[in-house]
Amino acid sequence: MAIDIDPNKIEKILERGTEDIIDKESLRKALSSGKQLRIKLGIDPTGSKIHLGRASILFKLRDFQSLGHKVVLIIGNFTALIGDASDKDSMRPVVTAEAIEENLRDYLEYIGRIIDISKVELHYNKEWFGEMKLEDILRISMNFTAQQMINRRNFKERWDADKPIGIHEMLYPMLQGYDSVKISSDVEIGGFDQLFNLKTGREMQRIFGQEPQNVMTLKMIYGLDGRKMSTSWGNVINISDTPVDMFGKVMSLKDELIYDYFICCTRVEEMVIRNYLGDIEKGGNPKEVKKILAEEIIKNFYSIEQASDARKEWENQFENKELPSLIEEVIISEEKMDLLDLLVKLGLSSSKGEARRVVGQGGVKFIHGDNPNSSELKKDWQEVVIIEDGMIVQSGKRYFKRVKKQG
Repeated sequence: MAIDIDPNKIEKILERGTEDIIDKESLRKALSSGKQLRIKLGIDPTGSKIHLGRASILFKLRDFQSLGHKVVLIIGNFTALIGDASDKDSMRPVVTAEAIEENLRDYLEYIGRIIDISKVELHYNKEWFGEMKLEDILRISMNFTAQQMINRRNFKERWDADKPIGIHEMLYPMLQGYDSVKISSDVEIGGFDQLFNLKTGREMQRIFGQEPQNVMTLKMIYGLDGRKMSTSWGNVINISDTPVDMFGKVMSLKDELIYDYFICCTRVEEMVIRNYLGDIEKGGNPKEVKKILAEEIIKNFYSIEQASDARKEWENQFENKELPSLIEEVIISEEKMDLLDLLVKLGLSSSKGEARRVVGQGGVKFIHGDNPNSSELKKDWQEVVIIEDGMIVQSGKRYFKRVKKQG
Protein backbone atom coordinates (compact mmCIF):
# COMPACT_ATOMS: atom_id res chain seq x y z
CA MET A 1 0.00 0.00 0.00
CA ALA A 2 1.35 3.43 -0.97
CA ILE A 3 1.80 5.90 1.86
CA ASP A 4 -0.76 8.71 1.76
CA ILE A 5 0.93 12.07 2.37
CA ASP A 6 -2.15 14.26 1.93
CA PRO A 7 -1.33 17.30 4.14
CA ASN A 8 -4.95 17.71 5.27
CA LYS A 9 -5.12 14.11 6.50
CA ILE A 10 -1.78 14.52 8.25
CA GLU A 11 -2.99 17.65 10.05
CA LYS A 12 -6.10 15.80 11.24
CA ILE A 13 -3.92 13.07 12.72
CA LEU A 14 -1.77 15.67 14.45
CA GLU A 15 -4.64 17.76 15.79
CA ARG A 16 -7.75 15.66 16.42
CA GLY A 17 -8.02 14.60 20.05
CA THR A 18 -4.32 15.05 20.79
CA GLU A 19 -3.01 16.37 24.10
CA ASP A 20 0.74 16.50 23.44
CA ILE A 21 3.18 15.58 20.66
CA ILE A 22 6.96 15.33 21.01
CA ASP A 23 8.28 16.36 18.52
CA LYS A 24 5.38 17.73 16.46
CA GLU A 25 7.44 19.14 13.60
CA SER A 26 9.50 15.97 13.46
CA LEU A 27 6.36 13.86 13.26
CA ARG A 28 4.81 16.09 10.58
CA LYS A 29 7.99 15.77 8.52
CA ALA A 30 8.06 11.99 8.97
CA LEU A 31 4.42 11.64 7.94
CA SER A 32 5.11 13.76 4.85
CA SER A 33 8.21 11.78 3.83
CA GLY A 34 6.40 8.85 2.22
CA LYS A 35 8.18 6.38 4.50
CA GLN A 36 6.08 3.77 6.27
CA LEU A 37 6.29 4.56 9.99
CA ARG A 38 6.13 2.00 12.79
CA ILE A 39 3.37 3.15 15.15
CA LYS A 40 3.58 1.49 18.57
CA LEU A 41 0.86 0.90 21.12
CA GLY A 42 1.36 -1.17 24.24
CA ILE A 43 -1.64 -2.60 26.07
CA ASP A 44 -1.50 -4.42 29.39
CA PRO A 45 -4.39 -6.88 29.78
CA THR A 46 -5.03 -6.02 33.45
CA GLY A 47 -8.81 -6.14 32.93
CA SER A 48 -11.15 -8.22 30.82
CA LYS A 49 -12.81 -5.37 28.92
CA ILE A 50 -11.82 -2.35 26.86
CA HIS A 51 -13.74 0.88 27.44
CA LEU A 52 -14.06 3.94 25.23
CA GLY A 53 -11.26 5.72 27.08
CA ARG A 54 -8.85 3.14 25.71
CA ALA A 55 -10.70 2.71 22.44
CA SER A 56 -10.08 6.37 21.54
CA ILE A 57 -6.39 5.48 21.19
CA LEU A 58 -7.31 2.65 18.83
CA PHE A 59 -9.24 5.12 16.66
CA LYS A 60 -6.03 7.13 16.30
CA LEU A 61 -4.18 3.97 15.30
CA ARG A 62 -6.84 3.38 12.65
CA ASP A 63 -6.13 6.87 11.30
CA PHE A 64 -2.44 5.97 10.94
CA GLN A 65 -3.39 2.68 9.28
CA SER A 66 -5.55 4.53 6.77
CA LEU A 67 -2.45 6.41 5.59
CA GLY A 68 -0.57 3.14 5.10
CA HIS A 69 1.58 3.08 8.24
CA LYS A 70 2.43 -0.10 10.16
CA VAL A 71 0.75 -0.50 13.54
CA VAL A 72 2.86 -2.49 15.99
CA LEU A 73 0.79 -3.75 18.88
CA ILE A 74 2.54 -4.98 22.01
CA ILE A 75 0.44 -7.00 24.42
CA GLY A 76 2.07 -6.58 27.81
CA ASN A 77 1.66 -10.08 29.16
CA PHE A 78 4.89 -9.52 31.12
CA THR A 79 4.53 -5.86 32.13
CA ALA A 80 0.94 -6.51 33.24
CA LEU A 81 2.43 -8.48 36.13
CA ILE A 82 3.74 -5.12 37.40
CA GLY A 83 0.97 -2.85 36.16
CA ASP A 84 1.36 0.71 34.89
CA ALA A 85 1.22 3.18 37.78
CA SER A 86 0.73 6.22 35.52
CA ASP A 87 -2.80 6.98 36.73
CA LYS A 88 -2.60 5.45 40.20
CA ASP A 89 -2.45 7.28 43.53
CA SER A 90 -1.68 4.04 45.41
CA MET A 91 0.01 0.72 44.71
CA ARG A 92 -2.14 -1.36 42.39
CA PRO A 93 -2.84 -5.00 43.25
CA VAL A 94 -0.76 -7.64 41.51
CA VAL A 95 -2.45 -9.35 38.56
CA THR A 96 -1.74 -13.07 38.33
CA ALA A 97 -0.45 -14.75 35.17
CA GLU A 98 -3.66 -16.79 35.08
CA ALA A 99 -5.82 -13.65 35.17
CA ILE A 100 -3.74 -12.10 32.39
CA GLU A 101 -4.29 -15.14 30.17
CA GLU A 102 -8.03 -15.01 30.85
CA ASN A 103 -8.17 -11.29 30.04
CA LEU A 104 -6.27 -11.86 26.79
CA ARG A 105 -8.92 -14.25 25.52
CA ASP A 106 -11.16 -11.57 23.99
CA TYR A 107 -8.70 -8.67 23.66
CA LEU A 108 -7.80 -9.11 20.02
CA GLU A 109 -11.43 -9.57 19.03
CA TYR A 110 -12.31 -6.28 20.72
CA ILE A 111 -9.32 -4.48 19.20
CA GLY A 112 -10.19 -5.89 15.79
CA ARG A 113 -13.52 -4.08 15.89
CA ILE A 114 -11.59 -0.84 15.40
CA ILE A 115 -8.31 -1.53 13.60
CA ASP A 116 -7.45 -4.02 10.86
CA ILE A 117 -5.77 -6.80 12.84
CA SER A 118 -4.65 -8.54 9.63
CA LYS A 119 -2.29 -5.61 8.98
CA VAL A 120 -0.96 -5.37 12.54
CA GLU A 121 2.48 -6.56 13.65
CA LEU A 122 1.72 -8.27 16.95
CA HIS A 123 4.11 -8.99 19.83
CA TYR A 124 3.77 -10.20 23.41
CA ASN A 125 6.52 -8.61 25.50
CA LYS A 126 7.13 -11.83 27.39
CA GLU A 127 8.94 -12.78 24.15
CA TRP A 128 11.95 -10.74 25.28
CA PHE A 129 11.43 -10.10 28.98
CA GLY A 130 10.81 -13.79 29.64
CA GLU A 131 14.33 -14.53 28.33
CA MET A 132 16.07 -11.71 30.19
CA LYS A 133 18.44 -12.33 33.08
CA LEU A 134 18.61 -10.20 36.22
CA GLU A 135 21.90 -8.69 35.06
CA ASP A 136 20.15 -7.46 31.88
CA ILE A 137 17.48 -5.69 33.93
CA LEU A 138 20.13 -4.16 36.18
CA ARG A 139 22.13 -2.95 33.20
CA ILE A 140 19.08 -1.17 31.80
CA SER A 141 18.14 0.36 35.16
CA MET A 142 21.64 1.84 35.58
CA ASN A 143 20.70 4.47 32.97
CA PHE A 144 18.05 6.03 35.22
CA THR A 145 17.91 7.45 38.73
CA ALA A 146 15.46 7.14 41.58
CA GLN A 147 15.07 10.94 41.46
CA GLN A 148 13.86 10.76 37.86
CA MET A 149 11.20 8.26 38.81
CA ILE A 150 10.12 10.01 42.01
CA ASN A 151 9.69 13.29 40.14
CA ARG A 152 6.90 11.92 37.97
CA ARG A 153 3.66 13.53 39.09
CA ASN A 154 1.79 10.68 40.74
CA PHE A 155 4.90 9.23 42.42
CA LYS A 156 5.75 12.66 43.83
CA GLU A 157 2.22 13.02 45.17
CA ARG A 158 2.42 9.60 46.80
CA TRP A 159 5.86 10.40 48.23
CA ASP A 160 4.62 13.69 49.70
CA ALA A 161 1.57 11.91 51.16
CA ASP A 162 3.80 9.18 52.64
CA LYS A 163 2.07 6.52 50.54
CA PRO A 164 4.12 3.48 49.51
CA ILE A 165 5.82 3.32 46.11
CA GLY A 166 6.97 -0.13 45.03
CA ILE A 167 10.43 -0.62 43.55
CA HIS A 168 8.77 -2.75 40.88
CA GLU A 169 6.59 0.25 39.92
CA MET A 170 9.73 2.27 39.18
CA LEU A 171 10.85 -0.42 36.75
CA TYR A 172 7.70 -0.16 34.65
CA PRO A 173 8.61 2.95 32.56
CA MET A 174 11.99 1.40 31.73
CA LEU A 175 10.38 -1.86 30.63
CA GLN A 176 7.85 -0.02 28.47
CA GLY A 177 10.70 2.00 27.02
CA TYR A 178 12.64 -1.15 26.22
CA ASP A 179 9.64 -2.39 24.23
CA SER A 180 10.25 0.58 21.91
CA VAL A 181 13.85 -0.52 21.43
CA LYS A 182 12.88 -4.09 20.61
CA ILE A 183 10.45 -3.11 17.85
CA SER A 184 12.29 0.07 16.68
CA SER A 185 9.21 2.25 16.93
CA ASP A 186 8.99 5.58 15.10
CA VAL A 187 5.93 6.79 16.99
CA GLU A 188 4.36 5.69 20.27
CA ILE A 189 0.80 6.56 21.22
CA GLY A 190 -0.68 6.61 24.72
CA GLY A 191 -3.04 8.31 27.10
CA PHE A 192 -2.24 11.78 28.43
CA ASP A 193 -1.14 10.27 31.76
CA GLN A 194 1.49 8.08 30.05
CA LEU A 195 3.71 10.91 28.84
CA PHE A 196 6.46 10.05 31.34
CA ASN A 197 6.59 6.45 30.12
CA LEU A 198 6.61 7.46 26.46
CA LYS A 199 9.44 9.95 27.04
CA THR A 200 11.36 7.21 28.82
CA GLY A 201 11.03 5.21 25.60
CA ARG A 202 12.71 8.05 23.70
CA GLU A 203 15.59 8.05 26.18
CA MET A 204 15.89 4.27 26.05
CA GLN A 205 16.18 4.38 22.25
CA ARG A 206 18.96 6.99 22.49
CA ILE A 207 20.82 4.71 24.93
CA PHE A 208 20.61 1.84 22.45
CA GLY A 209 21.69 3.99 19.50
CA GLN A 210 18.27 4.36 17.87
CA GLU A 211 16.54 7.48 16.62
CA PRO A 212 14.16 8.52 19.43
CA GLN A 213 10.51 7.88 18.70
CA ASN A 214 8.01 10.70 18.41
CA VAL A 215 5.33 10.42 21.06
CA MET A 216 1.66 11.35 20.90
CA THR A 217 -0.65 11.50 23.90
CA LEU A 218 -4.40 11.82 23.57
CA LYS A 219 -6.95 13.77 25.56
CA MET A 220 -8.52 12.14 28.58
CA ILE A 221 -12.03 10.81 27.97
CA TYR A 222 -14.05 11.42 31.10
CA GLY A 223 -16.68 8.99 32.32
CA LEU A 224 -20.38 9.49 31.78
CA ASP A 225 -20.67 11.39 35.07
CA GLY A 226 -17.73 13.71 34.42
CA ARG A 227 -15.29 11.82 36.64
CA LYS A 228 -12.38 9.78 35.37
CA MET A 229 -13.61 6.76 33.42
CA SER A 230 -13.46 3.82 35.83
CA THR A 231 -15.13 0.42 35.84
CA SER A 232 -15.38 0.58 39.64
CA TRP A 233 -17.49 3.75 39.35
CA GLY A 234 -19.75 2.27 36.69
CA ASN A 235 -19.32 5.30 34.42
CA VAL A 236 -17.78 3.51 31.44
CA ILE A 237 -18.93 2.47 27.99
CA ASN A 238 -17.31 -0.85 27.11
CA ILE A 239 -16.86 -1.72 23.46
CA SER A 240 -18.36 -5.13 24.29
CA ASP A 241 -21.62 -3.51 25.49
CA THR A 242 -24.72 -4.26 23.44
CA PRO A 243 -25.89 -1.52 21.05
CA VAL A 244 -28.91 -0.83 23.27
CA ASP A 245 -26.74 -0.50 26.38
CA MET A 246 -24.28 1.76 24.52
CA PHE A 247 -27.09 4.00 23.34
CA GLY A 248 -28.58 4.32 26.81
CA LYS A 249 -25.21 5.11 28.36
CA VAL A 250 -24.44 7.84 25.82
CA MET A 251 -27.84 9.39 26.50
CA SER A 252 -26.86 9.68 30.18
CA LEU A 253 -23.67 11.58 29.26
CA LYS A 254 -23.14 15.02 30.79
CA ASP A 255 -23.88 17.70 28.18
CA GLU A 256 -20.47 19.34 28.52
CA LEU A 257 -18.76 16.12 27.38
CA ILE A 258 -20.58 15.87 24.03
CA TYR A 259 -17.80 17.62 22.07
CA ASP A 260 -14.96 15.50 23.46
CA TYR A 261 -16.85 12.27 22.80
CA PHE A 262 -17.55 13.33 19.21
CA ILE A 263 -13.90 14.28 18.65
CA CYS A 264 -12.26 11.30 20.33
CA CYS A 265 -14.77 8.49 19.80
CA THR A 266 -16.13 9.21 16.29
CA ARG A 267 -14.76 10.53 13.03
CA VAL A 268 -17.58 12.98 12.31
CA GLU A 269 -16.08 16.10 10.69
CA GLU A 270 -15.34 18.83 13.22
CA MET A 271 -17.32 21.44 11.27
CA VAL A 272 -20.40 19.21 11.51
CA ILE A 273 -19.82 18.73 15.25
CA ARG A 274 -19.60 22.49 15.78
CA ASN A 275 -22.87 22.91 13.89
CA TYR A 276 -24.50 20.45 16.30
CA LEU A 277 -23.14 22.38 19.28
CA GLY A 278 -24.24 25.65 17.70
CA ASP A 279 -27.79 24.32 17.55
CA ILE A 280 -27.62 23.60 21.30
CA GLU A 281 -26.32 27.11 22.01
CA LYS A 282 -29.30 28.51 20.10
CA GLY A 283 -31.70 26.63 22.37
CA GLY A 284 -31.77 23.21 20.76
CA ASN A 285 -32.21 20.12 22.91
CA PRO A 286 -28.89 18.39 23.72
CA LYS A 287 -30.79 15.11 23.77
CA GLU A 288 -31.18 15.18 19.99
CA VAL A 289 -27.44 15.68 19.50
CA LYS A 290 -26.70 12.86 21.93
CA LYS A 291 -28.86 10.56 19.81
CA ILE A 292 -26.65 11.32 16.81
CA LEU A 293 -23.53 10.84 18.94
CA ALA A 294 -24.78 7.51 20.27
CA GLU A 295 -25.46 6.18 16.77
CA GLU A 296 -22.02 7.29 15.56
CA ILE A 297 -20.29 5.58 18.49
CA ILE A 298 -22.25 2.35 18.03
CA LYS A 299 -21.38 2.28 14.31
CA ASN A 300 -17.72 1.87 15.28
CA PHE A 301 -18.49 -1.58 16.64
CA TYR A 302 -21.77 -2.69 15.06
CA SER A 303 -23.72 -2.21 11.83
CA ILE A 304 -25.61 0.93 10.82
CA GLU A 305 -28.84 -1.07 11.18
CA GLN A 306 -28.00 -2.10 14.75
CA ALA A 307 -27.24 1.51 15.64
CA SER A 308 -30.58 2.62 14.19
CA ASP A 309 -32.43 -0.18 16.00
CA ALA A 310 -30.81 0.82 19.29
CA ARG A 311 -32.06 4.37 18.80
CA LYS A 312 -35.62 3.16 18.12
CA GLU A 313 -35.49 0.90 21.19
CA TRP A 314 -34.37 3.80 23.40
CA GLU A 315 -37.02 6.16 22.01
CA ASN A 316 -39.77 3.57 22.49
CA GLN A 317 -38.74 2.98 26.08
CA PHE A 318 -37.95 6.50 27.28
CA GLU A 319 -40.06 8.74 25.05
CA ASN A 320 -43.02 6.48 24.29
CA LYS A 321 -42.90 4.85 27.77
CA GLU A 322 -42.95 1.32 26.37
CA LEU A 323 -41.17 -1.71 27.80
CA PRO A 324 -38.06 -2.98 25.98
CA SER A 325 -38.94 -5.23 23.05
CA LEU A 326 -36.63 -7.97 24.33
CA ILE A 327 -36.44 -8.79 28.03
CA GLU A 328 -34.30 -11.70 29.13
CA GLU A 329 -36.11 -14.43 31.05
CA VAL A 330 -34.55 -15.98 34.15
CA ILE A 331 -35.88 -19.24 35.58
CA ILE A 332 -36.67 -19.09 39.31
CA SER A 333 -37.63 -22.27 41.17
CA GLU A 334 -38.31 -20.73 44.60
CA GLU A 335 -41.82 -19.81 45.75
CA LYS A 336 -40.51 -16.76 47.58
CA MET A 337 -37.17 -15.00 47.97
CA ASP A 338 -35.58 -12.15 49.83
CA LEU A 339 -35.63 -9.10 47.55
CA LEU A 340 -31.85 -8.71 47.59
CA ASP A 341 -31.27 -12.38 46.75
CA LEU A 342 -33.72 -12.09 43.86
CA LEU A 343 -31.92 -9.07 42.39
CA VAL A 344 -28.60 -10.91 42.52
CA LYS A 345 -30.07 -14.11 41.03
CA LEU A 346 -31.64 -12.14 38.19
CA GLY A 347 -28.26 -10.57 37.43
CA LEU A 348 -29.53 -7.07 38.14
CA SER A 349 -27.00 -6.62 40.95
CA SER A 350 -23.56 -8.11 41.43
CA SER A 351 -23.92 -8.38 45.20
CA LYS A 352 -26.46 -7.99 47.98
CA GLY A 353 -24.68 -4.80 49.04
CA GLU A 354 -25.12 -3.27 45.60
CA ALA A 355 -28.75 -4.48 45.51
CA ARG A 356 -29.44 -2.79 48.83
CA ARG A 357 -28.01 0.49 47.55
CA VAL A 358 -30.19 0.38 44.42
CA VAL A 359 -33.32 -0.31 46.49
CA GLY A 360 -32.41 2.52 48.86
CA GLN A 361 -32.06 4.88 45.91
CA GLY A 362 -35.55 4.01 44.68
CA GLY A 363 -34.25 2.18 41.64
CA VAL A 364 -36.15 -1.12 41.85
CA LYS A 365 -39.64 -1.67 40.46
CA PHE A 366 -41.85 -4.69 39.80
CA ILE A 367 -44.06 -4.58 36.70
CA HIS A 368 -47.09 -6.82 36.32
CA GLY A 369 -48.87 -7.73 33.09
CA ASP A 370 -46.39 -6.03 30.70
CA ASN A 371 -47.93 -2.68 31.59
CA PRO A 372 -45.25 -0.15 32.56
CA ASN A 373 -47.93 1.94 34.28
CA SER A 374 -48.53 -0.90 36.74
CA SER A 375 -45.06 -0.61 38.25
CA GLU A 376 -44.65 -1.16 41.98
CA LEU A 377 -41.74 0.66 43.64
CA LYS A 378 -39.81 -1.46 46.13
CA LYS A 379 -38.67 0.53 49.15
CA ASP A 380 -37.97 -2.16 51.78
CA TRP A 381 -34.73 -4.04 51.11
CA GLN A 382 -35.75 -6.63 53.71
CA GLU A 383 -38.94 -7.56 51.87
CA VAL A 384 -39.68 -11.21 51.10
CA VAL A 385 -41.02 -11.42 47.54
CA ILE A 386 -43.68 -13.87 46.38
CA ILE A 387 -42.45 -15.18 43.02
CA GLU A 388 -44.97 -14.70 40.19
CA ASP A 389 -44.55 -16.17 36.73
CA GLY A 390 -44.01 -13.45 34.12
CA MET A 391 -43.41 -10.55 36.48
CA ILE A 392 -40.81 -8.05 35.29
CA VAL A 393 -38.17 -6.65 37.62
CA GLN A 394 -36.65 -3.29 36.70
CA SER A 395 -33.39 -1.97 38.17
CA GLY A 396 -32.49 1.62 37.37
CA LYS A 397 -33.75 3.12 34.14
CA ARG A 398 -32.37 0.62 31.65
CA TYR A 399 -32.21 -2.88 33.09
CA PHE A 400 -35.09 -5.37 33.04
CA LYS A 401 -35.47 -9.11 33.68
CA ARG A 402 -38.56 -11.29 33.37
CA VAL A 403 -39.18 -14.06 35.90
CA LYS A 404 -39.95 -17.51 34.49
CA LYS A 405 -41.31 -19.57 37.35
CA GLN A 406 -40.23 -23.19 37.21
CA GLY A 407 -42.91 -25.84 37.61
